[in-house]
Amino acid sequence: MEEPQLNSIKASGIKEMLYFRKDSTDFDTFKYVFHKKEYRLPTLTFQPKWIIDGGANVGYTSVYFAEQFPNAKIMAVESEPSNVEVMKENIRNYDQIKLLHAGLWNKNTFLKVKDVGLGEWGMMVEETERAEQGSFKAVTIDSIAANFGMEEIDILKLNVEGAEKELFSQGYESWLSKVKILIIELHDRMKPGCSRAFYKAIRPYNFATFKRGANVILYKKGCFKQKR
Repeated sequence: MEEPQLNSIKASGIKEMLYFRKDSTDFDTFKYVFHKKEYRLPTLTFQPKWIIDGGANVGYTSVYFAEQFPNAKIMAVESEPSNVEVMKENIRNYDQIKLLHAGLWNKNTFLKVKDVGLGEWGMMVEETERAEQGSFKAVTIDSIAANFGMEEIDILKLNVEGAEKELFSQGYESWLSKVKILIIELHDRMKPGCSRAFYKAIRPYNFATFKRGANVILYKKGCFKQKR
C-alpha cells in the first residue's frame, strides 16, 4: 500500500502532533473530536482501566481518551486499511493504545470494506462467507474483553457505520452488562434498523442516558460526579 501524504496539526491540550490526509474527511473528524469535543464526558467517579474505541478511524478519539485517562488501556479497532496507516502515525507515541486491524461484528467471520461514497469516515463493512482478497477477520467485543482480561469495559465507544445493527442483534448479552459507559452514533441513514436493534437490546439493562451531538451516551448510575 502506498504511504499516504500526511499534513500535521496540533490540537489544544494534546501534547503530540497529529496527522491528517489532505482532501479527505480527516480534518472534519479532527474538528468533531477536538473542537466540538463530542466525546467529552462529565467528571468520572472512577479511573478507567479499559477503553474500546470501536471504529477508531485515524485514531483521534483514542488519542483524546489517552490524554483524558492516561492510566487506561485503549483498544483501537479499525477495519479500513488506509485509515489504519494514518492511525499508526497518530498513536505512535501512545504506548497505552493498541491497534486492532479488524472489524467489530457479532460473531467470528470475515468482513470486507464497502465504500458507500461518504469518504474515509463513512466506510461500512459487510460480511463475506470466506476469506478472500481484501477481506479480514471480524472480532467480537466479547472476544476482545476475554483476550485482554477485561472484567469490565469502562468506556465503549462505537462509531461503526451501521455495524451496530449486527452488534445489537445477537451476542450482546455476553458483554453489554460489563459496560459502564457506552458512547454510540447510530447510522439508520446508512443501514435502516440500527436504532431499533440498539434500543431493543439495551431495554433490560439499567442504563441512564443522554445525548451529545450525534452521540447517544449510556451510563450506569454512579459513574459521574456531577450532573451532565
